[in-house]
Amino acid sequence: MKDLLLKDKDELIHMIFLEHLRQIKKWGIQDHTSFKWLACLAEEVGELSEAILYCEHHNDKELRENVVKEAIQIATLSLKIAEMFMHKEA
Repeated sequence: MKDLLLKDKDELIHMIFLEHLRQIKKWGIQDHTSFKWLACLAEEVGELSEAILYCEHHNDKELRENVVKEAIQIATLSLKIAEMFMHKEA
């Protein structure tokens, strides 16, 4: 698979923002230690790994959509972690 240089960045950013809103609606505003956030991210990476494994084995449109969904969840959480560290006091 070849890097597409984020040619769909506007759509991807919109998907990340929608996922952010979905997470807030589902979980509310969360407050965790940095290690708990990392554990949450690791759990999401595991779900992405599983989604890719199934997709590569079956090559089904619905499974490809699940890979995108899981990757967007990771991107959203990663940006939230980055933002928290940007504003973290020493």
